Amino acid sequence: MSWIIGVLLVIVGAIIGFFVARFWLSSSSSGELENQVEQSQKQLADYQREVAEHFATANALVEQLADTQNKLQNYLNQSSELLQQHGVQNDLPFFSEDTMRQLRVANTVNKDYRSGQQTDTAEQPPRDYTEKRSGLFQQSEEKATAQDNEKTS
Repeated sequence: MSWIIGVLLVIVGAIIGFFVARFWLSSSSSGELENQVEQSQKQLADYQREVAEHFATANALVEQLADTQNKLQNYLNQSSELLQQHGVQNDLPFFSEDTMRQLRVANTVNKDYRSGQQTDTAEQPPRDYTEKRSGLFQQSEEKATAQDNEKTS
């Protein structure tokens, strides 16, 4: 009978050990799981905060862009109206009045100079760098003077 009591004690010890081990392991793993859940919740809260800040920044930039676009549109409208008003009244000159006046004077001076120069160049041969005539023109001039002399005589 002593061995039956020994077997019963082993069975009772195994059952008690099973429940103690289950309680011991479950309490330690639940604490670890709770820590993981808390860390996940903190990470999620941080992520949500970052996303909210990002959207706030993006919204501010969109508002700034819209404001800049409105200012640009107003400026373009004013410029267009200004150009239309000046376009109807008179064309905007490229140069100022003083510059246009100087250009007209310079143009008339150049015309006078060119017209005076053209009459002189028709009578005189082109300038040469040497005093002696040489090359093709020397022969043609000698022939031309010889022909002129023959016609006159």
